[in-house]
Amino acid sequence: MSIDKWHFNKMEEAINEPLVRGKMGIDIGSGCGYDTYIMAKNNPHVMVVSIDLSDGVHKTKELTFGLRNVRIIKSSILDISIKDNLFDFAYSFGVLHHTVSPGRGLAEIARILKRSAPAFIYLYEDHSDNIFKYAAVKIVRLIRLFTVKLPPQAVYILSWLLSPFVFMLFSLPAKVLRNFVATSSIAQKIPFNFGRGPFSLKGDLYDRFSAPIEFRFSKKGVYDLFSRAGFKDIFVTRMKDRAGWIARGYKK
Repeated sequence: MSIDKWHFNKMEEAINEPLVRGKMGIDIGSGCGYDTYIMAKNNPHVMVVSIDLSDGVHKTKELTFGLRNVRIIKSSILDISIKDNLFDFAYSFGVLHHTVSPGRGLAEIARILKRSAPAFIYLYEDHSDNIFKYAAVKIVRLIRLFTVKLPPQAVYILSWLLSPFVFMLFSLPAKVLRNFVATSSIAQKIPFNFGRGPFSLKGDLYDRFSAPIEFRFSKKGVYDLFSRAGFKDIFVTRMKDRAGWIARGYKK
């Protein structure tokens, strides 16, 4: 299987600097391992450690078979079974906000980083400055009270069925409005404005409906989270065409 682009590439574009550096880095909460694969494949002289608590580690092992610069560990982000001050960079996409303690998780990341090494993290946005997206977050939160009780396969089918409707109601109008200077700013305020096709939102909807825990942050909240965990030179921005914060900080 060949994967050329995934979340890693979008984060690197938003940060506008190379994420992979030094001799060893870590992908925390690597899921099925797509980002691990891209980092390791494109940087053969950098060891990439991939950790996840789920059975996704088996998919990562299969995907990265043949890459000698990958090590896979099944571990919780809240209690990483790795010694202190080891890594030259840390990467984590969409994981911290699904833990019981994002602050503890980020502190663990800081612990295993070398001094002055960076962490690159994606976190959900609370949309407190946008009444429409804020309302959508509240509605999804209510729906999740029901969906977290369903089997994962049922949640995926529900997400698949709802994706075309959400695309038609939100993504398509946003796509049209984005074509005009006078209305482009309105497009950014519409929930689910990043859909590319009728079924392109199924993964995003599944993430929203299946996660029993979800934290969301304001821009200041992200700064505070990084500062408390022991990071400096903190930079926070949005990912292009997608809701959420991309944050970078260097360990003090």
